[in-house]
Amino acid sequence: MFDLLAALPSDMLPLLLLGLGLGLLHSLDADHVMAVSVLNNQNPSFSRTISFALYWALGHGGVLLCGGLLLFGLGISIPERFSFMAEVGVALLLIGLGAYLIWQLRRRRVRIKQHRHGDIVHTHLHIDGHTDEHVNSTQAPASVTGHRPVMVGVLHGFAGSAPALALIPAVASGKLMVAMTYLALFSLGVIISMVAFGIGFTTIQTFLYHRYQSIFQWVRGLLAVSAIIAGSALLLRTL
Repeated sequence: MFDLLAALPSDMLPLLLLGLGLGLLHSLDADHVMAVSVLNNQNPSFSRTISFALYWALGHGGVLLCGGLLLFGLGISIPERFSFMAEVGVALLLIGLGAYLIWQLRRRRVRIKQHRHGDIVHTHLHIDGHTDEHVNSTQAPASVTGHRPVMVGVLHGFAGSAPALALIPAVASGKLMVAMTYLALFSLGVIISMVAFGIGFTTIQTFLYHRYQSIFQWVRGLLAVSAIIAGSALLLRTL
């Protein structure tokens, strides 16, 4: 990456670095933050959170890079109707995730139990209607580290591709390599910012999860309501 930047004209560097800064800000859009928070709000795990953020950013950045290749390599742009449908899809996703989380919280009353075996303390969650399950916060479910975060990132990438691609003609001046470098730096900014947010979010979650379980559950409920509000606002704005 640094060798590629060094090979580019010096007058291009400020504009390309602008892409990095815009990527840092773009990942913190309300719909991105809410989707990642709601999907990654159960047993806190730094490894799972980082994996989720990276998979999400992979889907998001992949769409932008493919869109840039199509637009500036082949002259094919993503249809405006498709971006509109993606925006609606993101809004419905947020509403659906929030509603599902509320249903999950109401259906399952979670209580935490601790058992001491000598000097070792084991933490167990008891869910009404289920048997006790040992908490292993370092194990990431396949649904989290697999295709789901990638697909959510792809959907966000389609929904937010227009603003990122709109600035490229002014930056690239018809040069495909410059355009792709801009998008790569933009995607790098998205990755850095989302991972940083995920680490901060998980730090707070871990503290609440182990110290204040009732507050942890209330925060999950607040996330659910916030996701529904954010999704509804985005849907109204889009329609």
